[in-house]
Amino acid sequence: MVKNKSVPGKSVPKFYGLRIYLSSTILYFMLVIPFLLFIGYQSFPEFAEMKKMFTNDSTALADSLVIALDPFGDINEHDIDSIVNNAIKSGERYAEADTAISDDSGLHFEVSRQGDHMDSLKKRRNIPKYFAILFILLFAGFLAGFLYNIRFKRYFKLKRQNREIPEKLHLFCKKQLLNTPIVNSLILVSPNLLVFLYALIFVIAPSNFKEEFQRHMFIQLNYLSLVASVLEFLFVYYWQKHRVHIRYIDHIYTEEELRVQVFKRKGGKIRNRFLVASGMTTFLPLVIVMVYLILSLTTIKELNLDSLSKEQGELLLGPWNAIVNSAQETIPIEKYEKLFYVNAIDSIVMLAGIVNGILVSFIYLLLFIRWANLDITRPVKELLVNIKNTTGGGEERYTIVRTNDEIGELAEGYNEMTSKIHTYVESISKMNRELEGKVKERTSEVVQQKEEIEAQKEEIEAQLDMATLQRDTILSQKDQILDSIRYAERIQSAILPPAHHLSDYLSDHFVLFKPRDIVSGDFYWTKQQDDKLLIAVADCTGHGVPGAFLSMLGISAMNEIINRNEGLRANEILERLRDFMITSLHQTGSKGESQDGIEIALCIIDPRNKTLEFAGANRPVYLVSGDSVQHIRPDRMPIGIYDHKVLPFSSQKIKIEKNDALYLFSDGFVDQLGGPLRKTFRSRKFRNLLLEVQNKPMEDQKRILNDTLEAWQGDVEQIDDILVIGIRL
Repeated sequence: MVKNKSVPGKSVPKFYGLRIYLSSTILYFMLVIPFLLFIGYQSFPEFAEMKKMFTNDSTALADSLVIALDPFGDINEHDIDSIVNNAIKSGERYAEADTAISDDSGLHFEVSRQGDHMDSLKKRRNIPKYFAILFILLFAGFLAGFLYNIRFKRYFKLKRQNREIPEKLHLFCKKQLLNTPIVNSLILVSPNLLVFLYALIFVIAPSNFKEEFQRHMFIQLNYLSLVASVLEFLFVYYWQKHRVHIRYIDHIYTEEELRVQVFKRKGGKIRNRFLVASGMTTFLPLVIVMVYLILSLTTIKELNLDSLSKEQGELLLGPWNAIVNSAQETIPIEKYEKLFYVNAIDSIVMLAGIVNGILVSFIYLLLFIRWANLDITRPVKELLVNIKNTTGGGEERYTIVRTNDEIGELAEGYNEMTSKIHTYVESISKMNRELEGKVKERTSEVVQQKEEIEAQKEEIEAQLDMATLQRDTILSQKDQILDSIRYAERIQSAILPPAHHLSDYLSDHFVLFKPRDIVSGDFYWTKQQDDKLLIAVADCTGHGVPGAFLSMLGISAMNEIINRNEGLRANEILERLRDFMITSLHQTGSKGESQDGIEIALCIIDPRNKTLEFAGANRPVYLVSGDSVQHIRPDRMPIGIYDHKVLPFSSQKIKIEKNDALYLFSDGFVDQLGGPLRKTFRSRKFRNLLLEVQNKPMEDQKRILNDTLEAWQGDVEQIDDILVIGIRL
């Protein structure tokens, strides 16, 4: 089940299905109704005539059989009824009979008349059959649309009632929502196209019609219905698309998903939308008007006259006849056979069609102006409101990417910019808070010294000048030290990979970095080489400024090793790093020499082959898979000179699966003192904590780890730099 989370400040809309189908169908029939009414009116008497023909012909045939057969007494009335019924059911065979049929009794009767009736009946049956198929297919289309849209209606009904939504229903709606405009358009237009094809089949043969005029009307109806179907398709498509973008999308997709475009096809243009809207509201309705106008014209040649009388000429030319044919009583037909005229019925059909075309155009114009206006103004308004409320700090504000055109690209760019600004502001705020804490701490020490000096003022009056000078010197040195440390911290931050840079390689991760002082002896390093990702967490000897120097040296060494060499294994990288550090620190292994070095965990992740290569110098890594934590142990030697014999580093290759979690860390977290007995946090407790938070997103894991550490630490001072990196593979 999916928990129903209503969008704040927004009511859940109803899903439009039936009203879109009905509205578009009504507009379709408004465009073609003059022809439909005329054809329907013309063919209505045929229904009654068909029924009457069957009744009269069957009765006459039965009477003739009774009269003919009764004198002989060879066949009873039951046999006669059977013969009549069989004759009616097999009427098509009578149409082929032109000769008399004789039986064993010598009876003769002509059935060619029955065949003629059946041929006439077949011709008259096409028009009613056309209307029957039309309405049956329309009903089937409405039924198919209902079955397709019922799940969307159920989804929004559950959302309005604030009830839980089944996972399967949510996934279906999420997958199909963006397809509803084209699917609904095809469902509704398909019956019209099928009827159009059926009509094309039987209008080809003139023999299928009682009169040529009926065939001519059907051809005109087909032309008109094809244009009306195009209008109907576009009308449904753009209405449903407007509803999806403005009303439905933010109730099915989450806010995080709508920060970027969710559309399969990108690069849409507002210009194209206006061109289509202009065509639908002007060109296509104008085509309807032109079709009615052209179809209403009849040539003089079709009258099949040899000449025109004077009265006919006046009807054709009006007042111009007195000027053009003033002295002629009869007019040769060849002179005007290429002219057109509009008869009374055609003029009625044409005027009705033009009026309906103008009315439909007006309806389309109003609706498409409204849809185009909302499709542009609402996303722009949301974007402007969010821009005005963006402060750079506190809660992040995002706008919904509703369209795949320029406005959608603008909203997506704004969301990306907002995320970066928020990250920068949070980073700066965190640094400011840490610096303020350090300044307060140092200031408190200075104030305490000052109070002690002032308490001894009466006793050491002679030393007042010296004490004042010492105080000024301390303050000056403090400022100089803090300035130097702050500058070193900026340099170290510039060398470390930025948090947003890691997102280019890792989709779900966190970095928990808490230096003990302003600068840190812990560092992390990432690099992408071919299709592999190299990531390391290191702990340098010491902390503060000395540790920071070693960390910058280590980062520079790692970059140089990777940039100069490709395809190195993890253990080979550590061996070259060790050589570099020994050479850079001029370590010889002499007694009493400083044994500064680095403890490091290095992983090479190969997503394609689903492998993890690990090499470590006194720093392990944890790989969490399912309900187990795998402790991958390092080599027991540092990067640098130490008391024992220098041995090569080993490399371990581990198979990984999707959704496994990898954790790299320094010893600051597990060695932190705290708790009721002021003991270290311990590695076992750290592993159990990682297992508890395994099913949560990485950012939530970071928050839980930080909260747990602060609760454990309490008022105990942080004793070492802390660095933990979590990666969802």
